[in-house]
Amino acid sequence: MVTALMAMRGFDLVAATTLLAEAGDLGRFRTPRQLMAWLGLAPSEASTGERVRRFGITKAGNSRARRVLIESAWCYRHPARVGPAKLARVKAAPAAAQRIAWKAREAACGALSRADEERHIEDRRGDRGCTRADRLRVGDRSRAS
Repeated sequence: MVTALMAMRGFDLVAATTLLAEAGDLGRFRTPRQLMAWLGLAPSEASTGERVRRFGITKAGNSRARRVLIESAWCYRHPARVGPAKLARVKAAPAAAQRIAWKAREAACGALSRADEERHIEDRRGDRGCTRADRLRVGDRSRAS
């Protein structure tokens, strides 16, 4: 499992080992939302009746695993390329992990670059357009648009 995580961009031996040591068996999370909630990356919410209000992340989960995941996610703001050192780690991973890593790399890089462009345009207008880009970073696509 460490080898499969190391195929993901931003994960090295220490980050992959830390995440797996803190989370244990990742199979216990049925959906990505459950994993996000355990990490404390789910948006907090204050809803009554018809009104739905969502705020920043809850930070209620495992802080060590969340920190490692967020540090690793910073690599996705750069274009989707693979250097020679990372290529060796990707080739050591199973084929399914390689496909998932590349798909995640393309999706995250595209989403973050679009979100950063929108954030830059909104910031130039003087709006506070941080929420959409921040929710894209944590994976909540339902409120990102």
